[in-house]
Amino acid sequence: MKRWLMLAILGAMAGLALPAGAQTRLALWRLKPLGLDAPTAERLEVLLRAEAGRIKGFSLQAASETESILNRPELSNLRACGGETDCLARIGKALGVDRLITGIIGALGEDYTFDLKLVNSATGQEERRINEALSGRVDLLIPAIRQALYKLLAPEQVTGSLRIEVALAGAEVRIDGQSRGTTPLPGPITGLRPGPHRLEITKKGFTPFSDEVAVRFQQTTRVQVDLASSVMTGLAFENESAEPPPAIEPLILPPPPPNRVRSAAWGTLATAAGTGLLAGFFGWRSQSAENLVAHAARNSTLDPGLEDTIARGRTYATLANVGIGIAGAAALTSLVFWIIDWSSAEDVPSPATPGAGGTVGFRF
Repeated sequence: MKRWLMLAILGAMAGLALPAGAQTRLALWRLKPLGLDAPTAERLEVLLRAEAGRIKGFSLQAASETESILNRPELSNLRACGGETDCLARIGKALGVDRLITGIIGALGEDYTFDLKLVNSATGQEERRINEALSGRVDLLIPAIRQALYKLLAPEQVTGSLRIEVALAGAEVRIDGQSRGTTPLPGPITGLRPGPHRLEITKKGFTPFSDEVAVRFQQTTRVQVDLASSVMTGLAFENESAEPPPAIEPLILPPPPPNRVRSAAWGTLATAAGTGLLAGFFGWRSQSAENLVAHAARNSTLDPGLEDTIARGRTYATLANVGIGIAGAAALTSLVFWIIDWSSAEDVPSPATPGAGGTVGFRF
C-alpha cells in the first residue's frame, strides 16, 4: 500500500514538473524579397513576426537573438545557406529552436507571390509549405501573408464564422448541405473554412432560401435573411477577435524605374514627326517658288527678284530633302526601339504559373 502511495506521489510531482502549455520554439530566418524594395520587405517581416507571436502554441525567437547567434564566426558557413532543407535544419539546431520559417516574397508589377516553408530542426524534414499568388494592390499582401502564416503553423486555426439572422423562428439552417440547427441559432456557426459556402434556410410554408455566402479568415460573416420574400437583406463582416491584428505601416511600392528603351522609341518617333512636318513646310515653300518661276516663264516677264526666288526655292528644296532623310532615319530608329521593347517584355517571366497541386511562383 505504501509503495502504491509513493508511486502516486512521485507521479503527481512529475506531472507538476512538466511545463504547462509547452510551446513550439520558432525562428524566422531570411525572408528573401524578389522585386520588392527593402522597406516593404522589412515591414512584411515585422508583420510575420508579430503575427507568429499571436498564434497559440508557438514562441518566436527575437530577431536580435537570431542574428546574434548566426553572427558567430563558427557558424559563418550557415549564413551562406541557399534554402536547402538539410542546411535550414542545421540553422534551426544552431538557433536552438524546434521549427524554422523561411521564404521568398516576390513582386512583378501588381502580381505578387510568396513561398513560405516550415522546417523541422530535429528531423531535417520540410513539414509544410505554402505557395500562393495574388494580383492587385500591394496592401493585399498583408491579409494574404497573415493567413498563409496560419496555414503554415496552425492550419486548424484557419477558419471563419457565419452568423445567421432570420426573423422567423423554427427555420432550418443548412451549410453546404449539413443541418446546423433551427432559428434562432444560439450563436455564430464557427470553424468554417474561408471561401464560399452554400447557405440554405427552409421553413414549411415559405419559399426556401439558397445562396452562396463568403467566409473570411478570422471574421464573422453576418447574414440577414427575409424568408417571407426569400432574399438576403443584409451582409456584413466583423472581426472575430476583439484584439486587432498587428499594425503595420501602409505598403507603398516605389514607382518602377523608367523604361529607357520605350522613352527612346517615343523620342525618336517625335523627332520623325517633327522633322517630317518641317520637311513638308520647306517642300511647300520650294513648290511655291517653283510656281512663281514657271509663271514668269509663261508670261515672258523678267522680274528683278526672280533670281532670288530661284535661289530660295533651291534652298527650300534642299532643306525639305534633308528633313525627309532625318524623318525617315528617326522613324526607322523608333521602329527598332519598339521591337527591342516588345522583345524584352516578352522575355519577362510570369510571377506565377500554374503547376501540379496549385499555383507555383518563385520557389527555392
